[in-house]
Amino acid sequence: MILVRVNRALESPPYNLIVHSAPCSDDHPESYHWHVELMPRLTRVAGFEWGTGFYINPTSPEEAARVLRDAKA
Repeated sequence: MILVRVNRALESPPYNLIVHSAPCSDDHPESYHWHVELMPRLTRVAGFEWGTGFYINPTSPEEAARVLRDAKA
């Protein structure tokens, strides 16, 4: 349901699929909970992101929630 709303609200953006798995050096991988992250690619990665590994989200949570609520599933 949420992906339908994201596709409609953002006009079918491309996505980045990221799989987070246990580190190879971990002695107890059974305690690690792997997960998948699906992120719509909305902007280009620039110097700050490449240099720090942190990404800037230019949209407030309130605005994102409003856009998703307004997009009909």
